[in-house]
Amino acid sequence: MRQEQHSQTRPLKVDLKLKSASLNMASVQEHIIETTALVRPLQLGMLYDCRNDAILPGMTFWDGEQLQHNKDVIAHGNTEFTVTTSDTIAEKAKHLKVDGELKLSLLVGLVKVNGAASYFNDNKKSFKQQRVTLHYRVNTKFEQLTIDHLAKGKMNLHKVNDHGKATHVVTAVLYGADAYFVFDRAVNLSEDQSNVQKELKTFLDKLENIGSIGAQPEVNLNENEKAAVKKFRCTFYGDFKLPSNPSTFEDAVKVYTDLPKMLGENGEHAVPVKVWLYPLVKLDSRAATLQRTITRDLIRAVESVIEDLNVTAMKCGDLLQDTVAKSFSTFHKQVQDFQKICYEYKCDFMTKLGFLLPEIRGGKTEISAINELLEAHEKSPFNTSELQKWIAMKEKKSNQLKTLLKQLGELGAEVDDDDDDIPKYLLDFKVENLVSFAFTGLQISDNLLSKQKNYLNPSTMKNPSENTRDLDVQEEMWTPKDLMCMRDNFQIFKKLITSNKSKSTKFIVQSVPKTSDYPSSCILVYELYSRSDAISFAPPSKPACPTIEAVTDNSITVKLSSTCAATLERKILYKMKQEDDWKSQSVHQDIITLTDLQQGTDYEIKCGAVGKLDYMVESDVTVTTTRSAVKSQKDLKSTKSDSTQHVGGNKPEVLVEFCPECVVPDSSRAVKRENTITVDCLLYEDQGLLQCRKNDFFNVFSEWVKTQIDKKYRKE
Repeated sequence: MRQEQHSQTRPLKVDLKLKSASLNMASVQEHIIETTALVRPLQLGMLYDCRNDAILPGMTFWDGEQLQHNKDVIAHGNTEFTVTTSDTIAEKAKHLKVDGELKLSLLVGLVKVNGAASYFNDNKKSFKQQRVTLHYRVNTKFEQLTIDHLAKGKMNLHKVNDHGKATHVVTAVLYGADAYFVFDRAVNLSEDQSNVQKELKTFLDKLENIGSIGAQPEVNLNENEKAAVKKFRCTFYGDFKLPSNPSTFEDAVKVYTDLPKMLGENGEHAVPVKVWLYPLVKLDSRAATLQRTITRDLIRAVESVIEDLNVTAMKCGDLLQDTVAKSFSTFHKQVQDFQKICYEYKCDFMTKLGFLLPEIRGGKTEISAINELLEAHEKSPFNTSELQKWIAMKEKKSNQLKTLLKQLGELGAEVDDDDDDIPKYLLDFKVENLVSFAFTGLQISDNLLSKQKNYLNPSTMKNPSENTRDLDVQEEMWTPKDLMCMRDNFQIFKKLITSNKSKSTKFIVQSVPKTSDYPSSCILVYELYSRSDAISFAPPSKPACPTIEAVTDNSITVKLSSTCAATLERKILYKMKQEDDWKSQSVHQDIITLTDLQQGTDYEIKCGAVGKLDYMVESDVTVTTTRSAVKSQKDLKSTKSDSTQHVGGNKPEVLVEFCPECVVPDSSRAVKRENTITVDCLLYEDQGLLQCRKNDFFNVFSEWVKTQIDKKYRKE
C-alpha cells in the first residue's frame, strides 16, 4: 500500500490520476457517481444499488487481503468550519453535501441516517425558537482501487449476476468526520429575535479565529454575552464518540477543542464521508443498471412540498402553545387535528414517492409518474395555498382573541370553556348571577379539515366528488363588523364588571356555538337562582336627552323620553356644572321637577336607562341655568353713557350683563363688551342707559319698550 502526502490546507481533487495503474480522469467523471456516504459503512469493493440508494452488504468482488494490498491511499487533511442560522432543507442538504438523487432518497426516507447525518432530520419545532448551527468537518484520507483490480480476470463476475440487485461498486472512499452543534433557545415575544441571533452569531464567530485545530479557543465574553449564552441549549450530532454529549455552550467549546484528538493519532476513527460508485454494466453488460435519473426541477418541487408541510407543522405547534389554544378546547382540537392529518398526508406522500423512485430509476415506470403525483398534490386539500390560508386565518384569529383575552383577564374574568363546569356554580351559594363573555366564532365546523379527512379516507365519503378542492367553502376571517361587535361587547362587559357592587355576581369567559344573531360574540347571563337557561344580555338603548319644560329660580322641570324593552328603571342625574359628583333619583313618570336648586346657577342634567344587573346607559347632557330672584325697581340704575354719542346718537340704549350660554335677543347695532351688551332700541325719547342683570332685564325692558311704542303711535 503506497501513500502520498498532501498539504493539510489543499482541497480534495478526485481526479483518480494515479501513475500507470490509474483510471482515466475523463472516464471517471463520465461514469462514476460521486455521492455523500451519510455515515453509512461503505467500503472499497462493496456493492451498491443506486435505484434504492441502498448498500448490499456481505457481497464484494475481492477478499479483504486483496483490497488491503491493492489500493491507493492518499493522506488528505482538510478542515471546514461554518456557522448558519438557517434551518431549511436546502441549507441542511448543503452542509451535508447532499444533492440530486441522494437528497430525494433522503427526503422520502429511502436512506436511513445516523451520526452526524441525523442533523438532517432535526427540524425546528417553533418559529419562536432561535437556532444557530456550528458545523465542523475534517477529512483525513482518500482510498481508491487500482485499474488492475477492475480487470475482469481479477473479479468473480458471476456474483454480480447471481445477486441481481447491484448497479455499482464502491471504487473510492474519502474518510473524515462531521460534527454539528445545534444551539436552540426559546424566544419570548417581548425579546428582539434579531438581537439574540446577532449576539450568538458574534459569539460563535470568535471560534473561526482559532489559529490551529488543536489550540484552546479563547472566548472572551462580557457579562451581557454570558447571560445570553446561558439561555441556549446544545444538541450534538457527530461522527465522534463522546463520553457525554454537550448541553451548554461551554460544553460545546470543550468538545470542539478535543475533536481532532478524537479521530485518533492516525485518523483510525474516521468514517466514510464520500464515495465514488463505478457502474457494473461497464464490467458486465448483464448487470443491473440505473436507467433514469430524476430532474433537478422535480427534486426541487418535491423538496418544496415537504418543506411546506414542515412549516405547517411548526406553525401549528406555535398555535397550540398560544393562549387561545390553551384557553379554548375547540380551537386547540382543530389545530391539533390539522397538524396530525397534515403529518399523515406527508407520510403518505413520501411513501408513494419512495415506491416510485426505484421503479423510475430501474426503467419500470416513466418519470411522468412523479409529475402526476405532484399534480394530484396541487389539486388536493393539502396544497400549499390551502395550508397557508388556513394557518393565516387561525393565526389572525388567535392574535385577535389573545389581545381581548389579556384585557378580560386584567378585569378579573376567568376562562371557563367547559360547558359541563357551569353546574358547579349551582353549589356555590355565594354566586347568584353568572355573567359570561362568550365567543361564538370558534365552535364551527372546519370545512378544510373535513375535506382533508375525506381525501385520506375516501371510503368515509358519501359523494366521491367531495374529494376535489372547493375554495368557496372555507371558514372565514372575522369582518370589521364582527370585530366591532366584539369591541362593543367588551365595553359592555367591562362596564358590568367595574360597576358591579354585588359579590354574588361572577364573571367568566366562554366559547359557545355560533348563531346567526351573534356571529362573533355575545354576553350571556346565567341566573342560577331561577335555574333557567342562559339568556343573552341586551343593554338598554341610549335614552334621548331630557327636554327642559320649565325653569324657576330654585327648580327645573324636565321631560324624559319613552323607554325601550330592556329598560327596567329610569333615573334622572344632575349636578351643578362646577361639581364632579352627580346626584341621582329614580323616576316613574315622564315629567319630573328637580327642586331645592340654587338660583342663577348652571346645572347639567341627563337621563339614565337601567337594565339587568344594574347596567345603566346615560343620555347626553343638557345644561340649564336657574333664574335669579327679581330685583325691585329701585335697584335699577339709570346712568348716562359717555359712549352713546358714538353708538346711536340720541337713541336710548340699554346695557345688559352678558351670559355666553344664553341667547341675546336680536337687535340692531348691538355692541358686545366684556360682560355687557349695549342694545340700540331705535327709540328717540330717552337719552339714558338702563343697566341691569339679564334675567331682571327682560321684564323691565319689555315694559319700557311697550311704553315707548305707545308714545310713538300717539304722536303719529
